[in-house]
Amino acid sequence: MQATARRERLWWAAVGAIALAGLAVRILAARGGLWTDEAWSVIYAAQARDAVGVFLRINHDNNHHLNSLWLQAIGPTASPLLARAPAILAGSLCTVAAAVLVGRRSPPAGVVAALLFAFTPTLVVFGSEARGYASMLLAALVMLILVSDALEGQPARWRPWALAGDALFGMLSHMTMAAPVAIATLWFYLERRRQAGPQRALGDSIRLMGGALAATVGVIAFVFTAAALSPTGMRLGGYLPFSGRDYVVALDDLALWSAGFAAPLPWLVPLLACAIAVVIAVRRPEWLGPRALLYALLILAVPLGVLVIRAGNSGFARYYLASVIGVLLLASEWIARGLAGRPPVRAAAALLLVTAMGVAAYGDSELIQLQRGMPARPVSDMAVVSPAGARLALDQPRFESVVTVAALRRGYAVHFAGGCAPADFLLAAQSRWTPTPVTVERCGVQMKAIDSSVTIPLTGESWVLYKRESLQRLEGADSGPAPGANQSRLSGRAGVAQG
Repeated sequence: MQATARRERLWWAAVGAIALAGLAVRILAARGGLWTDEAWSVIYAAQARDAVGVFLRINHDNNHHLNSLWLQAIGPTASPLLARAPAILAGSLCTVAAAVLVGRRSPPAGVVAALLFAFTPTLVVFGSEARGYASMLLAALVMLILVSDALEGQPARWRPWALAGDALFGMLSHMTMAAPVAIATLWFYLERRRQAGPQRALGDSIRLMGGALAATVGVIAFVFTAAALSPTGMRLGGYLPFSGRDYVVALDDLALWSAGFAAPLPWLVPLLACAIAVVIAVRRPEWLGPRALLYALLILAVPLGVLVIRAGNSGFARYYLASVIGVLLLASEWIARGLAGRPPVRAAAALLLVTAMGVAAYGDSELIQLQRGMPARPVSDMAVVSPAGARLALDQPRFESVVTVAALRRGYAVHFAGGCAPADFLLAAQSRWTPTPVTVERCGVQMKAIDSSVTIPLTGESWVLYKRESLQRLEGADSGPAPGANQSRLSGRAGVAQG
């Protein structure tokens, strides 16, 4: 008993140390200004005026309710690090939740899961930005822990209520929580069906997951009813019809920044992941047990659903986060199994884990260095050239939020120039598909690029700042990077973020 208690203490110490290291990485990644979606969230939260307004007056797909309440409480001039604090905390707790979920079956696998969830760049991205994805992921992992306990026969009368509260928390964090709720319910039903038959499985599923399903449907109904009763209706930050290219590239980006895998053909790695998921679902390896079906559902459900219904905004990689959870949980158990195998297998598993950590460290360093495209830097650049204020034209209306929040925090006067109104500067987006010109003409006025940035495809915006030729040059501007020159070395691709 003493030996068991000692091993348990060591396990928790290891997981805790890994979680603290992941916390430090997320704090480093949370430096820099708020990028487009974060900045719009700040503006909408301020415009809502009070907590009731967050639920009734924003009516926008960029309203992650619990995150909006936090942003409203701290105010629009709060530091970006403070704005991102809930995501940093939730992202760090995901490390512990993943370790608990996997570690109950295999303590070594729990430690591996902690490493993967602490340092995988995709999770660092969403665990360090002022939005609701990290809280949603935490709720999803907690739900899987509770459902797993129920499948293993651990009695708890409070569990259905806990699942309902967890689903409500997740849905108010981000409504993509609907996918983990549906997956967890389907997993429980199918496993109970194997154990006790269809009638018993249906009843047990309703008793366990009925509250969670009701909370999920209730939040969706409330959000769309509030929007329908408002003067504006439901507003969207942007909507793009289904695109096969965007769909495949989003999954490829997710694979690259989640596992470091890339291939010359962008569809190859996602197809391989889907094939592995199908194999484990059909063959159900004994060492995975009931988790085989869970991991397959997590990997396959959302990508296949989007493909079947040809959903819009298919190029937004963050919508497929359930697949990331499935891949990382499966990898944790697989690597831990290898570490317990024969010496050659153990060496290969150790090499795989070390390689994964090295790739993750490199990706995290890229994320920290690029700072989501340094969204506040255009305001700093304009302040150097024109300290008294500037007239700024935008080639994309979405940039207004970034400039507004950055200028407000700096106390700098920016006047937006629409149409062909005179402008001292032009802020333009960089596309990952087409090169960005060094000079442009706006309403007959020549403008030259003086600064630019890029970011990884999962977050931020790539931009280029142009100025009128007659304005004083930024010191060293002519020797600075051309648009797109400092693109991410890991992905080899620069461009506008997905989502």
